[in-house]
Amino acid sequence: MHSRLRRRTGSERRCVMAVVTISRQFGAGGWTLGEKLSRKFGFHLVDKDVIDKIARKEKMTPGWLDAIEKEASNKMLDVLSKIVSSGIFYKAPGGQEGQEFQRRKYVDFLARVMKPMADKGGYVIVGRGAQFVLRRHPKAIHVLLVGEFDKRVDFLMEHYKLSRTDAENMVRDRERERAALASNVFNENIDDPSLYDLSLNTCKISFDWAIEAVSCLLDLQLRQEETGGPVVKIQS
Repeated sequence: MHSRLRRRTGSERRCVMAVVTISRQFGAGGWTLGEKLSRKFGFHLVDKDVIDKIARKEKMTPGWLDAIEKEASNKMLDVLSKIVSSGIFYKAPGGQEGQEFQRRKYVDFLARVMKPMADKGGYVIVGRGAQFVLRRHPKAIHVLLVGEFDKRVDFLMEHYKLSRTDAENMVRDRERERAALASNVFNENIDDPSLYDLSLNTCKISFDWAIEAVSCLLDLQLRQEETGGPVVKIQS
């Protein structure tokens, strides 16, 4: 299957060039899969690079998006309303009207960065709400990684040398932030299965198997473009 993808050239290769978004429960290995996919298919990996791109284009302070996401909570929009930078966020009236204004600006900001990547193809975007921003983009393939709580805790303990208590607290905190960001900014349920084309439990399958599954979905997308048929939703 991979050889078929690699052999395509010219218009065929442009046809198969997709954008893969990876959403994940914390500790399920989203960055690890993204890095492996980018190397396998020659795609660009976008994680903190998104922030750098934003900072260069919009003259923003690097790290601001990280700060916003770490502060994700029921007060997320209050945080956003305090950010004013290079024409992206403007001072707006307070209250609900001002919060909605800031939410739209935040979403528009991400769209200006991600949609050109999706139009071009050849990107793997880890996190950053890409599954919401690119939800209806014809080239987008949306992957969700999940895993049992205890096994995700074990993963963090092994890879980041954390105590079990620290790892458990980190998983719980990040999951709350992740859900709040989706709800408060994108008005979405992070666990809505219709957001994703492929759901994988990385505590039960290897990353090599996950790459095969994404490769299969890329091939299905190519066939959809050729025949006009639907792409099948896959869960594992």
